[in-house]
Amino acid sequence: MNDSAIHLGVTPARDDADLLTLRQRAVLDCITASIRTRGYSPSMREIGKTVGLSSTTSVAHHLRELERKGFLHRDPHRPRACALTARALALVSDPQPTAFASHLAQHVEEDQQQPAVAWVPLITRFTVDAPHQSGPQGQEMLPMPRRVVGEGELFAVTMRGQSMNEAQICDGDVLTVRRQRIAAHNDIVAALLDDDDGEATVRKLQIADGRLWLMPCSPAFDPIPVKSSTAILGKVVAVLRPL
Repeated sequence: MNDSAIHLGVTPARDDADLLTLRQRAVLDCITASIRTRGYSPSMREIGKTVGLSSTTSVAHHLRELERKGFLHRDPHRPRACALTARALALVSDPQPTAFASHLAQHVEEDQQQPAVAWVPLITRFTVDAPHQSGPQGQEMLPMPRRVVGEGELFAVTMRGQSMNEAQICDGDVLTVRRQRIAAHNDIVAALLDDDDGEATVRKLQIADGRLWLMPCSPAFDPIPVKSSTAILGKVVAVLRPL
């Protein structure tokens, strides 16, 4: 599975919070806050500063424990690549910002500062109701205010279809998507349904009965279950609508 894959992990349990020490929960919350606000995981140094650990060795130990307990998936070849499993998403599904989001902002490394304008490539449009294979990246670049779209790697697509109307995402809207491999409960995401066919869709990611679903925001469309072949392409962070 590619870098954008959802890591399903294990089925969430009611007492999952009891499996974590206070420090492990703090590290998990720090990672969640970074992914929600920036679209990628914090460095071990940032985690240490945020949760009060002076040694990156201690941070690495807690990351290994979170992975062993089924809350994280880590890429051994990419030190900062941490993905929350379904168990972790169920535990941290509260969409309200945590204190760790503001604490983390105080420790963002200087080389991660972004300019005021983000130039976002507009790629081929895809139909949400009847998605088809995504084409190559287009040449048009859209200037988007960084304070609106945030940080991270961005791309834009033109919405086609009616399945997200009740979320105020309509046919013809230009969606700015922050490329990231995982998302939180109730995030609106662009997702690849099958790596071979290249079918893509925009839906709301939700957790229900221990499973992940791509939910429409219109009663006329059916939910799509997340399968092992499903991959998150990114989170929708802005909607541009021509008048």
